[in-house]
Amino acid sequence: MRVDNSLESRLGPVFSLLPDHRAAEASRELLSQYAAIQSQSHELKWAEFDRDGRFRAGGATDASGFSRRGAAGPADDRQIAHLARRVRADDFHVGLLEPAPEADRLIWFLPYTPSSAIGPAVTVVRGLSIPFALFAQVLESFNPAADLKAGELRTIFQSLGGLSLRDAAARDGVAYETKRAHIKRCFEKLHCGSQRDMVRLVLGQMTHFLSLAGADRAYFEIAERYVSHFLAADMRLTVQRLANGHLLRVLEAGPPDGRPVVMLHGLMFPIPLRGIAGHLHRAGIRLLVPLRRGYLESRSFVGLGGGGDVIADSLADIALYLRQTGLAPATILGNSLGAVLAVELAARYPGLVSKLLLLSINLTRSAISAQNFAGEFYGGLRDINHEPKLFRLVNWQFRKYYADEGTCRTILLRLFGETTADKAVLEAKAEAVSGYALFSAMYQSSILGISEDFGFATGPRAIERQRLDCDVVVLHGQDDPLTEPSKVRRLNELGVTTSFCTVPGGGHFVAASHPDAIWPRIGVEAGGVHATPGQD
Repeated sequence: MRVDNSLESRLGPVFSLLPDHRAAEASRELLSQYAAIQSQSHELKWAEFDRDGRFRAGGATDASGFSRRGAAGPADDRQIAHLARRVRADDFHVGLLEPAPEADRLIWFLPYTPSSAIGPAVTVVRGLSIPFALFAQVLESFNPAADLKAGELRTIFQSLGGLSLRDAAARDGVAYETKRAHIKRCFEKLHCGSQRDMVRLVLGQMTHFLSLAGADRAYFEIAERYVSHFLAADMRLTVQRLANGHLLRVLEAGPPDGRPVVMLHGLMFPIPLRGIAGHLHRAGIRLLVPLRRGYLESRSFVGLGGGGDVIADSLADIALYLRQTGLAPATILGNSLGAVLAVELAARYPGLVSKLLLLSINLTRSAISAQNFAGEFYGGLRDINHEPKLFRLVNWQFRKYYADEGTCRTILLRLFGETTADKAVLEAKAEAVSGYALFSAMYQSSILGISEDFGFATGPRAIERQRLDCDVVVLHGQDDPLTEPSKVRRLNELGVTTSFCTVPGGGHFVAASHPDAIWPRIGVEAGGVHATPGQD
């Protein structure tokens, strides 16, 4: 990728403290690294296979560990697809290291035995596709005093892949003597007596790539499996390492160049996300959904009763994510109980939110009646909210009931079954998997997050007393069984400009049942494409 001349000229003052020849060298190397980063050629691509060749997992990880994205299958990425073809055709052996079809990559197949707390350990095959830009970064980090130049690093890279010096010279269009000079200087700088010694040294350092590919796998894999099984047609999963050392898993959908909208999800978030891709593309929205703490992660029973403020910590991580990724001030979309947390985010971090969109906000204040189980349920939660251990145990107890899809169906129909649109979404006649299955599969690894959300939303805080510094737009179904529109209108008291879009016939899952009324409007509010006006 070419870097524009204006960037090169701006680097002059940056390196002006260096001697002239060093300044020019620093500028060239930085421009080369920047071009590699822009083209994503710094990413390590990896895939894991059973010994019989079945694809288990795959993804891409950057050198610094600041981000990681998963691959639902081999077809998601060209390099991963190449690794899979080699394994399926049995055209490899464990330990193989050779140049990839792309000239600036090596492929490496290694045995790997992931640790497991349950069941026997199973050895698998892990294939790595290593780009030169990343190889150079790692080698320089392990040998900082060597001061290896770009040409020398490239010669090591080529030698490791099995190229002779003559072949390497021909490939790069340089003289054979140039490559010989490079390799001799590498021996001196790395204190190696021969090419064999150098290869042994570098191979030892390359084991870092194996740990890089497996970094934070335990935190990643539950969400990875869920997204791969239920949402792969619409969502991509990445992991972002924050400046505070925390990891944040982020679901992403829509066009990469779309208007960014950051969504704070509710406890049934997979339901409005299924089938969303086409709507986001038409509305010009790039939707980013940080998975909050306690959702789709492994947490023991002891962890459920642990200390710490899960909500506050999650909001702090999201605020840091907005700053670190340059999204702030951001358009924030809060959905269901996530809408309550979105108001809290905007109040705690003034200036980070440019516009607040509240979609199907759940104020947990449904009236108690024979027709509405939600009112009784939330009233019961409010009654025990002041006893945290009891409150969490109640949510833990629901785990065994939601594990059974039939019981899950009964529970959700009691909450949403009186609303025709919501029932149709849950039944999902046109989908292979029902909304009941989506929620049942998610609940088992999301108890902590769900418990904390319920605790926060049914607590003594009054959302109407928050004071915000951004405009608020409320998008709500006319027949939402959890929060009727008359209660939502009280959000006018937030002290900012608040507008309302009420969708006739819409229930709590209005984004899924009436997507053409919701997503175009969100696109407009985010500054994207035009939409058909809703009923305000």
